[in-house]
Amino acid sequence: MRPARERCGTGRGQARMVAWRLAALWLGLIAAASVPEARGAGGVVIVDRLEVMDEPDPASYASDTLREGERVVLLGDGPPGWLAIRPPRDAFDWVDASAVRVGPDGGGEVVEARAAVRTGCAEAKLPGPPRPSLPQGTALRMVDRPPLALGRRKSSSTWLAIVPPVGEIRFVRAEGVRLDPAPISEPAPPPETDGHVRPAQYGGTDDDPVRRFEEAIRRSRSRDQDVALARRTLADARTATERAYDARGLLQASSRKVDGQKVHALIGPEGVPVAYLSIPPGLPAFRLLARKVGVRGDVRYNESLGARLITVRDMDALDQPR
Repeated sequence: MRPARERCGTGRGQARMVAWRLAALWLGLIAAASVPEARGAGGVVIVDRLEVMDEPDPASYASDTLREGERVVLLGDGPPGWLAIRPPRDAFDWVDASAVRVGPDGGGEVVEARAAVRTGCAEAKLPGPPRPSLPQGTALRMVDRPPLALGRRKSSSTWLAIVPPVGEIRFVRAEGVRLDPAPISEPAPPPETDGHVRPAQYGGTDDDPVRRFEEAIRRSRSRDQDVALARRTLADARTATERAYDARGLLQASSRKVDGQKVHALIGPEGVPVAYLSIPPGLPAFRLLARKVGVRGDVRYNESLGARLITVRDMDALDQPR
């Protein structure tokens, strides 16, 4: 088995992730010259190993590795040197179990206002970077993987593996893929025929008006689908970035303890703690120290601290790294 760091890893630029995905999506709509028919077109991996990234940045999170000869479905162009693709067949995400109800048939549904989602990687022991959260009522397809339990006691959290939601985008280096203009799709079954009826025949030349009309209709429908997908992705990203946090402030280490465990301080604009944070091991708090962050989680008042104590479920940087 390959070492985990060969396939999974986090890098800089997580705050740019949604913007990169949207940029790649729109580039895929307006730069079809680089990718034949853009969406739905396929490609074949032509290198021994091709990493699948969360964003078009070699330092971003690598969730999977494709092998030579494997096929990809293109969703459009990314920035120069990158292609936006549909998540590979074995790709998965992690969703916060506290926001999900799993039915007896193995399907799931988001039952809270929002459900936190993070990138999954088969060889990683922790969830990857945050992805756009899912709104209440979203249907989920569960993946047969053991749940991931993080933290202890009150700060514990559980994550469930799900199939990546429709519209999710991953990125690969363009030089590792040979483009194929033919869409990747299952062949349609042949229609039932009547021996007494023969289908209409027409010339089949480029000048045939019926063929030109059908081609125009096909292209128009394809564009409509592209625009609808782009609008849905923009709406999801806008909701994800505009959603409220339970608290905001400057993250700092603290000597205070709750139940024997150290908590972090969240410093407000006036220079005093507005809350203390109980952060599970799965969240890399050390990377966000001395930065402005927004947190979501379970909020309660702690008498020993004399302030709010937040058991963190999700934490995002609100500024650029120094």
